Parts: sequence; C-alpha cells; structure tokens
Amino acid sequence: MAPRGYTIWELATVIAVAAILVAIATPDFTRMRASMGVATGADRLMGTLHYARSRAILGGIPTVVCLSPDGERCVARGAARARGWIVFENSRSEFTPVRDPGEPILREHHFDRPTEVHASRGAVTYWPTARAGMTSTFEFCSTVSGVQPHAVIVSQTGRPRLRIGTPRGAASRCGT
Repeated sequence: MAPRGYTIWELATVIAVAAILVAIATPDFTRMRASMGVATGADRLMGTLHYARSRAILGGIPTVVCLSPDGERCVARGAARARGWIVFENSRSEFTPVRDPGEPILREHHFDRPTEVHASRGAVTYWPTARAGMTSTFEFCSTVSGVQPHAVIVSQTGRPRLRIGTPRGAASRCGT
C-alpha cells in the first residue's frame, strides 16, 4: 500500500498559485472597499440631513449638521475637511454653527481612512421653517486611486441631493 498525502512540490505549487491569485485580487478588493466607504458616507450624510431638517421643522428648534474633527465640536471656520460630523440642537438660535455647552448631540458619525469628506461650508443649519440657513456641498473622496467621488449638495431650501462622479465644468475637491 502506497503512502497517502501530498509531496512538498505539490504543496509549494498550490501555495504559489494561491499567492499569485491573492496578489492579483488585492488592488481590486482595496478599490472596492474604498468605493463602498465613499458611497456609505454619502448615503449616511443624506439620511442625517433629512433627519436634521425634519427635527428642526417638527421640534421648532434650529438643528445643525457640521463637520467634526472629534465628535464633540464643529470644525473651525474656514476649515473644510473632517473625519466625520455631528448633529446638535442650536437652542440659542445663533447664526454661527458652534455647539455650546448643554446643547445635546443628537447624532454623530465617524469614518476611517481611506474615506475623506471636503465641504464648501463646514455646517448646515436647519431653521424651524422649510429652509436651510445656507447651501453647501459635501464631497466624499478616497485616497485610493480609481474611486469615483460622491457629493451631497444641499440647496437653499435644505433639500439634499446626491451626485456621483466629478462635477461637470468644475474641479473636484478630491485630491486637493
């Protein structure tokens, strides 16, 4: 009776083929993961903006969605890049989107690399009427090449819409 099993050469061949397949699939898998991060971030911000708009109108209290570096405060004025956002009630009805002590955080979201978000304005304030305080464009990008950006564009009425890909006739904030 002959011994059963594989020779060292057969095992080495199988391992080599598996390594080649993994090396071929890794860039596509990385790009797919990065693409999903960008799409998920844009979808979650769309839901957050709808939530904040409804909350402001139904609750009668201005509600702010702002980019946040730490999940507690809004990015500084002029800063247009962050790792997430927060939603809070602006109970003092200030025009400046600054979270004061005692103003509760209603929602927060944080995302990891390779996803980034850039914005024309770092915050949108929803007032207890059917309008936003200002317009803004939030563009979700990836540090992985080949991933299409997604942008959430907030109109003056406060309604967000989604754009996939680079804007026509304008430069993307991604890669800057």
